[in-house]
Amino acid sequence: MPIAKKMPIAFNYLYFAMILVALMTALAWGVNLFQQQPLLEIVVAVMLSANVLIAVGVWFRFHRQISRVNQLTTDIANSFLQPQPSHNDLSSAVHDPLGKLEVEVQGLSQHLSLELSKTSNKQARVNGQLLSAILDSAAVAVYAVDSSGTCIYANPQCAQLLGYQTADELLNANMRKIIDKNASQSCLDLTIQDIKEDTFWRADGTSFPVEYKSQPLDLGEPDKGAVISFYDNSERLEAEALIRHQAHYDTLTDLPNRFLALKRLEQLVEASERNGQMIAVIFLDLDDFKKINDSLGHEAGDQLLITASERLLKATRAEDTVGRLGGDEFIILLDGLSSANDAQPLAENLIAGFRKPFYIDNRQLILTASIGIAIYPNDGKTPSELLRNADSAMYHTKSIGRNTYSYFTHAMNKEVSRRLAIEEQIHGALERDELSVHYQIQLDIRDGTIMGAEALLRWDNPTLGSVSPAEFIPIAEQTGVIESMGEFIIKRSLEAAKTWQHKFNDSFRIAINLSPRQFRNPNLVQSIKDKVSEAGMTPADLELEITEGVLLSGHAYTLDALMQLSKAGFCISMDDFGTGYSSLSYLRTYPFKILKIDRSFINDMNKDDKSNELIIATIEMAHALGIQVIAEGVETQEQLDELSFMMCDYAQGFLISKPAPFDDLLLIGERYKALHQKLAVQEKADVLKVI
Repeated sequence: MPIAKKMPIAFNYLYFAMILVALMTALAWGVNLFQQQPLLEIVVAVMLSANVLIAVGVWFRFHRQISRVNQLTTDIANSFLQPQPSHNDLSSAVHDPLGKLEVEVQGLSQHLSLELSKTSNKQARVNGQLLSAILDSAAVAVYAVDSSGTCIYANPQCAQLLGYQTADELLNANMRKIIDKNASQSCLDLTIQDIKEDTFWRADGTSFPVEYKSQPLDLGEPDKGAVISFYDNSERLEAEALIRHQAHYDTLTDLPNRFLALKRLEQLVEASERNGQMIAVIFLDLDDFKKINDSLGHEAGDQLLITASERLLKATRAEDTVGRLGGDEFIILLDGLSSANDAQPLAENLIAGFRKPFYIDNRQLILTASIGIAIYPNDGKTPSELLRNADSAMYHTKSIGRNTYSYFTHAMNKEVSRRLAIEEQIHGALERDELSVHYQIQLDIRDGTIMGAEALLRWDNPTLGSVSPAEFIPIAEQTGVIESMGEFIIKRSLEAAKTWQHKFNDSFRIAINLSPRQFRNPNLVQSIKDKVSEAGMTPADLELEITEGVLLSGHAYTLDALMQLSKAGFCISMDDFGTGYSSLSYLRTYPFKILKIDRSFINDMNKDDKSNELIIATIEMAHALGIQVIAEGVETQEQLDELSFMMCDYAQGFLISKPAPFDDLLLIGERYKALHQKLAVQEKADVLKVI
């Protein structure tokens, strides 16, 4: 690069001084200042001419030096491309100061060029080592091949995945033959840059799935090589397979879940449309499985479900589908049927399989199943319709006694539709003021007085009409609405008892039912106490009835609650005695004060001698334990007279009164009171006549 054309300061001063002297001398001469001395005039003219010549010479000399320095600078800039000067050139330049400077600069340029060359070579070596270290440490396997497929590089990860000790074993080997047993038919394309999946083979002959990518490699040849990077894809594929399995199979039993079962049912329906054969959809539900969970715990329940699923698989054919829909519900799909009756042998086989005892945690359990069957195309055209109708048939099976099977009918569909409607309408029934309490009188058989009444819940819905307690109470229990209903009936019952006592100036006790779900509430006891206190009543005014279903769970909190209520002064009674298991240990364990004989025994007491004997035994046993007895379902005077002869304490039934609203109950009470007074007067008159 050229330098600026500027002279040094010393030359500038000398140059300007000489020019200044020449100008002054020329001025003096021009005004004839030296005319008086001719000799001086000649000297001045000579000096002026010499001064001008010297100034011109100095200017040319320095201009030449500047040109040489510029040339030297250009030579330095091009020193990496220019050949080194010869020895003669250097010698000749020594005698010239600027030439000497040029020689030194050229020497420095050569030194710098040499150092830069060394630095570049060193950096290249460092970069090469760094690149090699990076490839050797990479988690991804990498190898390179030439145009013939021969390995020219492989990193340690590549050798490890392919089952070799070192990467050197792969060098100069044909990589196609190493990674693919069928190299001639290999679909591996080294020129494709997209990520692909394939199977590579190890040195020991085993294979593994990989994902690989190939990049072209320019080796300075017409045919390019390639760099291939790959990794073992086994873990990802296993994880994907596990996720797919979990999405389609039940985690507990490893049976197809609802999604996969319905998918298979959809495929069977499509196939049956073509071949004209029938399909059976069997809906199976375990009976009273919830009691197992509640009494033995969920671990025992899970083990029971696993054992049940194994029995289902053993009872079915290999081509049949057995799935778990959730909870204790299972589905079995049968195809290739020629008639609906073809499903009957399997249903009977399934029922028989569940009659064998289950052994869980050294316990022997008897578990039955209820089955519903829907047939394609008779009972439905779509998978969802078939499943819904099979479910309806299963619920019908439970309603007729369980432990059997039922084929779907359209009447069952109506039952399920009503059940769904009840579930929908029962929410908000209290808020809409659709619930009411009716009362049925309990009569003291010994003296004919009214000792109390049982409170019975009634529901009138604008859409469903009058709904039977047998319909809505179980649904209320399942949905949890029973708790708010229980609080409602307690409040109304206490109000009724208080009104009766004030009107007739007599003791009067209201009996209400407590459901199993209410006992799950830890505040049940305190809640009942608070309501009695708020109503200004006493615990003796309330009788709390429980059924066997409350006791079957065997939970400690049930016994604790009943003990607390009994100690507080509440009368605890056992309802529907004689049905179910009716274990006598209940009478010894729980603080019962009243036992209610179920209406089924009372209805048969004049028809069956065994029923009479059971009633007599029950009354005598209860009296021996200090427990009073109420007979339910008394409908004839003959039954009442027989119960009086058996020393039964109380009676309840249509003979005495039907369930009625509280206002009607007061009218019934007035009639009974008037009748009782009349009888008392008549009895007194009869006594006087005798006297």
